[in-house]
Amino acid sequence: MFPGEMKKAFAQLVKPQKEGQAALERARGETAALRSLANAARTMDDNPNLLQLRALQAIADSSGSTLVLGLPSSAVSFPKHEKSAIPSRKETKEEEE
Repeated sequence: MFPGEMKKAFAQLVKPQKEGQAALERARGETAALRSLANAARTMDDNPNLLQLRALQAIADSSGSTLVLGLPSSAVSFPKHEKSAIPSRKETKEEEE
């Protein structure tokens, strides 16, 4: 073999090896990301108040841009509608009659 042919043969051997190493590294990164998400979900499940703290942190870190928070309906409580101290027009008309 000539030196040029040897380089070509060596490159053909090295290329799949490097591609395999890159695929392995991507898989390791994906596994680490999934493990991190699972740990975060477990932590949030064990400590529900952390979600509120994280939301407050996101608001504090925002720089005036629009921030959309998705909250489950169980996390939001609306005040119950009570009868107003000021009578409505309908109530006023009924009293006049």
